[in-house]
Parts: sequence; structure tokens; C-alpha cells
Amino acid sequence: MPPKKKSDAVNMPGSGIWENSFDPRIQSIPSYLPGQSKDSYGLKRGYMVTAFPKGKSGKFYMLNFLYNPSTVQVSHGIDAANQVMPPYLRSDLDEGTPLVAAGGTLSFSLLFDRSYEMSDQTQFNKVEGTYGVMADIHVLYNLVGINTPVQPAATEDAEASTDTSNAIGIMQMHPVWCRFGQPRTSMRNKLPHLSRMEYFGYINSIDITYTHFSQRMTPVRCAVSLSMQLMSTYGWT
Repeated sequence: MPPKKKSDAVNMPGSGIWENSFDPRIQSIPSYLPGQSKDSYGLKRGYMVTAFPKGKSGKFYMLNFLYNPSTVQVSHGIDAANQVMPPYLRSDLDEGTPLVAAGGTLSFSLLFDRSYEMSDQTQFNKVEGTYGVMADIHVLYNLVGINTPVQPAATEDAEASTDTSNAIGIMQMHPVWCRFGQPRTSMRNKLPHLSRMEYFGYINSIDITYTHFSQRMTPVRCAVSLSMQLMSTYGWT
């Protein structure tokens, strides 16, 4: 049997996308930062990253923000159903770390735009230039476990393939870090994580609205609303 011809088609977005990047033309908004020289200007964007590496590659999934959210809502409250013993009632010999929800939520919205990539012929052979904002959405899917790598099973006509493909799985509680602020180095450790707008927990709600499409019905822009259940950072920092 002759060997199969290698396809020139772009691989579909899936668990192989570890980090999303953007066209430099949409990121070149000059903005001077306090205490920095005029040669080091630019907007500092937030990101979300998995708390521990995934798979055999040992990589971390990272969702970079194209635009920082205009509003960030944080709420804290006491969860009466949380049966974690408070520190003042625990023995000094009890060094256990409760890895539970911290009685807080975080919610914000993001915007993604792939107009430059979708209109640039030199990028048509890239995932971003072919699938638009689906490249960003699939990084988000990787963060929450919706993208699930599967290995095709053996059949009567063929042996099991060693190649893996991606299936739509179940949204899972994968711990992630969400970082908005990036303080100057000299002040980095002056406040705890929450005061630095750095949050830890798992994403429990995602709402995606695709707002613009190409002639191939490829989504070019989208808005994403996220809700996150905050967790204690004991043992993670």
C-alpha cells in the first residue's frame, strides 16, 4: 500500500494549543508605566494559567488576555456548608492543609479579536489565521478540561492507532491562577496575593458570545464571560 500523502491542512485547534499569542499590530498600543523609561512602554496584560503541568509534556496551559477586562467583580462570604475547622480550633500538631473553596467568587469578561490574522494571507497556514478566535477558545477549553485527548480503539479492520485525537469532554475543576496586576519588582512582595489582584481557584462558568464571522462562518471576534470559584492558596504558593 502506498504511503499516505502528508496533508498541508492546518491542524484543528485542540489540546495541542498551549498558549495563545496575538498579532503585534493589535498589541502595539503605547502606554508609559510609572517608574519605567520611555524605551520600555506597553500595556501589561493579564493571563490565566493552570496551577500544575498537563500531560507528559510538562507544559502549562496559558490563556493570555488581548484586552484587560474593564470591570472585575470579587465577592467573599462565609460558607456554612464548608466543614473546615478554623485555625484557632486546631491543634498545633495538625499541619494538614485544607484544599477547599475559600468562600469567594471572581467574575469578569474578556474580548478576543482575530481580524488581523484572518485578513493576512501570510497567516492562513496558522491556526489563528484559519480558525480565528477558536484558537483562544480552545486554550480556554484546555484550562477547564473540555478538550480531552483520546486514543482511537482497535477495530476488526485495523489495529489501534498510536495517534490521539481530541474529543469534547466534561468541564472539570482544574485549579488555575488568574493574574491581573503586575506590580513593580520592588513592591512585588509587599501585599498578599489577593491585594495584588492575583486569584487562585477553578473556573465554574463560561459564557461565550461570537460577534463577528468571516465568509466561511469562522468566528473572528468573541466575548467571554468567566466565573471562578476561589480556593485557598495554602500549599500552592
